[in-house]
Amino acid sequence: MSVIDAAIAKKLADALADGPSALFAVLSELFTAVPGIRTATFIATAPDRTVTHRIGTSNPRDFPIGNVDPVDDSPWNRRILVEKKPVIGDSVEGMAAFIPETDGLVAMGYGACSCFPIVIAGETRGVVALLGSAGVFTPAALAQIDALLPIAALTFTFAGISER
Repeated sequence: MSVIDAAIAKKLADALADGPSALFAVLSELFTAVPGIRTATFIATAPDRTVTHRIGTSNPRDFPIGNVDPVDDSPWNRRILVEKKPVIGDSVEGMAAFIPETDGLVAMGYGACSCFPIVIAGETRGVVALLGSAGVFTPAALAQIDALLPIAALTFTFAGISER
């Protein structure tokens, strides 16, 4: 078992005290420190489960806060919201199986994505979405990501965080 470094624990505690924006900044730093991860984005599920919306990101220029997507019967929504399982597309083909905007992501230089549902009390409250180059989601990288996901779940406990 590894313990979180004291400096990181302090940053997280301070960010939690400051609110969601500060926490997104620290979480973005932690997720993008995983080798090969270039972008971390946080997506909330609206309480009525009709839409998801971007609430935090390490790359606001390309992935602005507030983007809203409808919850429909697409493969991504089924996998994340119904099955409550991650989407891991470690190649362009793997991304395309779940993400219709894959061509745009490839044009931006990405070749792999992963999206991890944050399930709290049996419901998917949000998603941590990560982007990088093809082949980045190795077992070692996934283990590092898995260690960070419970910390990221704290984001979705802020009152009103899922409201749009």
